[in-house]
Amino acid sequence: MTWTVRDVMRTEVRTVDPDVTLPDLERRFVAHRVSGFPVVRDGRLVGIVSRSDVVRQLSVEQTRAESISDYYREATGDYHPELDLEEIAERIGRRLETLRVEELMIPELITVRPDASLQEVARLLLEHRIHRAPVTEGERLVGIVSSMDLVRLFAEDRVKPA
Repeated sequence: MTWTVRDVMRTEVRTVDPDVTLPDLERRFVAHRVSGFPVVRDGRLVGIVSRSDVVRQLSVEQTRAESISDYYREATGDYHPELDLEEIAERIGRRLETLRVEELMIPELITVRPDASLQEVARLLLEHRIHRAPVTEGERLVGIVSSMDLVRLFAEDRVKPA
């Protein structure tokens, strides 16, 4: 039997809207026990967001807050290390409360067709260093396949290595 993405993809796909805030996104990660979501606006797939994107954005926000603090310190000559750290943490915290999925999602989508072979999707995941790929027919999201879906096939002894 030649396995295709259709044979292993999950068709009940949880998605998020681009306007979801970061705190709500984190709650959804925990509630649904997943590490990423396709991002859908008005029924159209517009991006993908994962915990890795959140971590990357945290680093960006920290750098941004530190730069603002450095600029202030240079402009005023006022330096209080303990206050700077508190200020940076507060700035990051305020920013994270308002950050939305659309600001950290990856809009360049790597998608796969349902009739693609498992070898094709495995190569795609490996080549792009991603853990999941939305499955599309045209512009319509019909499923999702993850690296864990492929691992599960071997773990359940459903396929054998060539």
